[in-house]
Amino acid sequence: MRVALLLLPLLMVLPGCDGADGTWMFTRNLTVAVGDECTSGVTHDFVGAYEPTAAPADTSWTEADTAEVSSDVFFGRVDQEGKNAVLIVGSAAYPGAKQDDGSWVFSWDHTASGRESDTHASGYNYIYTYDTTNTSRVSGTFGHDGFTGTWEDSSQSVSSWTETDTWSDEVAATVGTTGRVPASSYLLKLDTTGVEVAATNDYQTQDCDVTGCLLTVTTACAYTYDMTGQQTGFTPDDAQWTEDAGQGAGI
Repeated sequence: MRVALLLLPLLMVLPGCDGADGTWMFTRNLTVAVGDECTSGVTHDFVGAYEPTAAPADTSWTEADTAEVSSDVFFGRVDQEGKNAVLIVGSAAYPGAKQDDGSWVFSWDHTASGRESDTHASGYNYIYTYDTTNTSRVSGTFGHDGFTGTWEDSSQSVSSWTETDTWSDEVAATVGTTGRVPASSYLLKLDTTGVEVAATNDYQTQDCDVTGCLLTVTTACAYTYDMTGQQTGFTPDDAQWTEDAGQGAGI
């Protein structure tokens, strides 16, 4: 009988209003990735190097791969103060603001960046930098008929390496003879016999333009899901159990 009692508040949808304040039961229509949600790019100054190309598809084969998953359901609490608000889902908080068109946008960016460098007295220099951002964003409108909008998860990353083109045997004893720029993971080139090999920064040859070697790798992914919501009769006092209540996607 306790289960039936817990389910009753889900059906107690309060009369709608234009404000976002309150506890909402959200349904997110998840979709299975089809492979084109991410993009990537490589820039470099390695002379004669190029990115690998995919082999031509065998046109005698036709491939099909489809999948569907059920939606997930979760509770979110909105505390509105004028044109600003915060959306709390579980233990995560998303600051939000009301837009000029009456819709709301709640979001948070997780960012990280860093820099590593090594310099040798003989003139060798190596620098590695990275910059990543992971964003969760809820956008939509709260109205008399409930909430209608989207949930978006996106990510962006940039990794960059620079290294002196040639260096001494003394430096090679520590960093190796093909350097620390991971060009071999992303680039190919033709050797003197015309054979395709992985590109590297050899310590005894000029492999790159100007005076140093540069490699930058960027990736970006974005997933957007339709989302709806209904206001409930739960109060902030119910948050202790509603923050973990819901239904997972799929099986």
